[in-house]
Amino acid sequence: MNKLTDTFYSRDGTSRDLKIKIIGIGGAGTNAVDGLKLDDLGDVRLAAINTDAQALNQSPLAEKLIIGRSITRGLGCGGELEIGKKVAESDRDALARMIADMDLIILVVGLGGGTGSAASQVLAQVASKTDALVLVFATLPFSFEGARRKKIAEESVGELRQLVHGLIPLPNDVLLQEGEEEDTSVLNAFAVADRWIGRGINSLCAMLLKTGLINQDFSSLSSVFKNRGGKTIFGTSTATGENYIQDALEDLFICPLLHLGDRPAKLDHILVNFIGGADLGISKVNEIMMKVGKRFGSREDIIFGAVIDESRNQSLELCILGKADMEGAGRPEPKQTPKKTVENGLQIETQISRDTRTPRPVHRSKISEKSSPKVDQDEFTFIENGGERGYFEKTDRNEYNNEDLDVPTYLRRGIKIKIK
Repeated sequence: MNKLTDTFYSRDGTSRDLKIKIIGIGGAGTNAVDGLKLDDLGDVRLAAINTDAQALNQSPLAEKLIIGRSITRGLGCGGELEIGKKVAESDRDALARMIADMDLIILVVGLGGGTGSAASQVLAQVASKTDALVLVFATLPFSFEGARRKKIAEESVGELRQLVHGLIPLPNDVLLQEGEEEDTSVLNAFAVADRWIGRGINSLCAMLLKTGLINQDFSSLSSVFKNRGGKTIFGTSTATGENYIQDALEDLFICPLLHLGDRPAKLDHILVNFIGGADLGISKVNEIMMKVGKRFGSREDIIFGAVIDESRNQSLELCILGKADMEGAGRPEPKQTPKKTVENGLQIETQISRDTRTPRPVHRSKISEKSSPKVDQDEFTFIENGGERGYFEKTDRNEYNNEDLDVPTYLRRGIKIKIK
């Protein structure tokens, strides 16, 4: 068992307060954390990191850190990733002090610029040397912000996923589809992402810190995110009124964040949290879990918690977090040696895939001169459903005139589609 897993399961039995810190990084991340409303959730600490001293001074948060003063003089990175990396590295010790002795660290960042994209990676590297569980809410640029910011964001997502236990991408193009107005302002568009982040963080903190109908503790959350890397799904829904159970489920199932292009086909772990009123009984919880489990069933297990909010009546908020671990997470992948066999006069060279039960032909020699029987081939069959993109992740995207043609037209053109 690796060191990381040990830290989650070797805590002593003594009771102590859970230490949670939520850190906004860069302008977008700080704005999102500034707007969080965490009422009655104990001692959750909020902090902000930025290179822009003027913007940081406007934040109401008590704990703030300006990084890279000697490099940028507090004037920001100007969207330059290389400057952001130098700035973050120059204050690595200060970043380490900010996250010392934490149990759960939640990073909130807007990717695509200089400060957020670079500082989040350095902070994640520092956090990886602690016992803390690290989760990231990362907003991705609108299409109209340009190909350069989009490329930086995509590369940052790939780097961060390797360093943290769970990364939740929030594409602004997708979130904008939730807006009601046909001509949503830019400020309102960014506020949509902040509301989604607020929902997720509130649900997580409520599950860990509030007394519930069905309580879940930090070890439950840790068991879902015990390995770094892999992909995370996240979705929320809310509903009120006479049919609030069915309405909340329908709202969850059409949540745009659960239908992103890189969503894993299978999940290893799922965590579902309910926040409802005193009328949320065990029978209703069971009804919801049956339907959620059928829709998002995982390979291994589903963990759920239910928090009772006395101020609610015929009201329900659902939050789902799912994790698909990387194959062979936590251990190096063994080097495979090709194996040659002869079948029906054909010499076939195979290699064993990650699922060692399934040989996959990768090369075929010339057909024997004596016969040419028809041979079944599965060289274009993928190992498992949903794994297709894994073979082509590093291929170039289909771009034309600085537009990624793999992105649906309605997202590239900013066309709003009613989804409910």
